[in-house]
Amino acid sequence: MKETEGHRFDEIFQKMDRAYERYAKSMGMNYSSLALLQLIWERQPCTQKTICALTMLPKQTVNTIVLSFYRQGLLEMLELAEDRRHKTILLSEKGTELANRILPKINRAENRSIQQFTDEEKAAFFRLLEQFAAAFCEELNR
Repeated sequence: MKETEGHRFDEIFQKMDRAYERYAKSMGMNYSSLALLQLIWERQPCTQKTICALTMLPKQTVNTIVLSFYRQGLLEMLELAEDRRHKTILLSEKGTELANRILPKINRAENRSIQQFTDEEKAAFFRLLEQFAAAFCEELNR
């Protein structure tokens, strides 16, 4: 990829990241907190280990956000029977209400953005994005 193409790629994804960040701030949280709320909402029950693996955020960042959510009454944490050192994380009623209030707008925006494409364009978009991701991972692993 030419230097200018790499720069263009970065600019496109940074533009999307800034949109997520602006939305998070408008909802009174930061990008990482919004991402964790969405992940828990979509994949609950889960553990902090799962969250770290899926978001690639540091354990300390995840723990800080999870504890903040817990103190705000947004989460319930239950000990796992097989390992009491780890807890499963679920949204509380308050957390579910918050997620149901702010996350559907993100899902609608993502879905409506994709729906602007024809079926052929969607197939090509996802195929090329998957191809790019595979090539990128291979290049970094060399």
